Amino acid sequence: MSNANLQQLHVLCLQMYKEGKTPSVGILRAKAPFKVSVTEAIEAIKRFNAHKPKLEVSNEENVAQQNPVATTDEPGNLQARVETLEKEVAELKRALHQIINAQ
Repeated sequence: MSNANLQQLHVLCLQMYKEGKTPSVGILRAKAPFKVSVTEAIEAIKRFNAHKPKLEVSNEENVAQQNPVATTDEPGNLQARVETLEKEVAELKRALHQIINAQ
């Protein structure tokens, strides 16, 4: 495989990765602007995985992904969060009991 083709496939892998998709042989072959054999696609993915870049995520986005609920410590806000969680737990318990009783 030529180095230019390999570089193009690597760029495609990087684009897929940035879109949140895992590069695969089928997708890579379908998106390539030239004919790609299975072995070429495998080689490109292997090389991509060996040097996989870390996605740049800002600190605020990282915190928001880890804790999607607002994190202010106001007593009213905390009380509302507790009530919401208690309702969700009660719903989950009811659903679980229905599943168990159905068996």
